Amino acid sequence: MTKIDTVIFDIGNVLIRWDMHNLYRQMFPDDAAIAAFLDETGIAVENHYKLDAGHSFATVTTALAARFPHHAEPILALDKRWTECLDGAVEENVAVLKDLQRAGTTVHAITNFSVEKFPVACRLFPFLTTFDETIVSGAVKLIKPEPAIFRLLLDKRGIDPGRAVFIDDSAPNIATAKGLGLNTVHFTEGQIDLRRELQGMGVAGL
Repeated sequence: MTKIDTVIFDIGNVLIRWDMHNLYRQMFPDDAAIAAFLDETGIAVENHYKLDAGHSFATVTTALAARFPHHAEPILALDKRWTECLDGAVEENVAVLKDLQRAGTTVHAITNFSVEKFPVACRLFPFLTTFDETIVSGAVKLIKPEPAIFRLLLDKRGIDPGRAVFIDDSAPNIATAKGLGLNTVHFTEGQIDLRRELQGMGVAGL
């Protein structure tokens, strides 16, 4: 078995919980109404392809609110009340991260995240500042599952994909990582025990 000496984390829904529904459940009567709002406005698509890619919240949400004025309040709330999308840390995975770091394992992150909101998350969850290298999509203007954002980290840090494992909650992101030769863990909270998965791969320090 090839020794794995590098662990690469996704952040959202691997280390911290994030979901627009956490905010919008406070603004809509039920999940059906939220689904209709998301479908009509395409705000989740805007979040992925524009906000995560480095566009400003003010520009994107203001333009979208102008197109859907009857939904202006919840659209603008994504910026003004963004922290309400969060729902705490995934503590068992944070413990894995800290154990890996104590063991001297190289630990990086590749995250689809707004360049404006990532510092906010770091203030709320200081462990997000402790990676050896963090690639934030909004800062580099590349988003997962594009292979380029993975290659950016692999090339910058001289990582052998066969000696690294990538952890993410998104199937398309996992597929790209596998295509680049990375070992992978497709994490779903409540279904996957990350510590056990990494132990099974022989990752030291756990």
